[in-house]
Amino acid sequence: MAWIRKTTLAVGAMAMAVGGLAATTTPAAAVGGCPSGKLCLYENTNYSDLALTSTSTKACFILSAYPYTIYDIGSYVNNLSVNAAIWEIGDNFRWELAGTIGPGKFSSNAGSGFGQNGAVCLGGLNPNDYFG
Repeated sequence: MAWIRKTTLAVGAMAMAVGGLAATTTPAAAVGGCPSGKLCLYENTNYSDLALTSTSTKACFILSAYPYTIYDIGSYVNNLSVNAAIWEIGDNFRWELAGTIGPGKFSSNAGSGFGQNGAVCLGGLNPNDYFG
């Protein structure tokens, strides 16, 4: 009977430990301080210097244009239901897709030069249709 009690205590302790981990997991909406239902782009890594937020699911923004003035994306959080397509100017002065940030995706370090002097478009829009 003592082994049953010890097994029960061990299983209970394990359940509490796993439950404690689940309770402390950070929801995507809390990452970088970006609220639910928004796209957040930061100029620097580690969610520093918030430069652009959007609740729109169908829009394009030139990142280096006022009021955003973001020359490249250091980190990001996408709490929208649509992809955020990141575009950069290519060799023929046409916008070229640099990457996509899917719904619920985030990164504290997007890499050097991601979206440099580029644009972000939501809802499948293409900046070549708007900014030629």
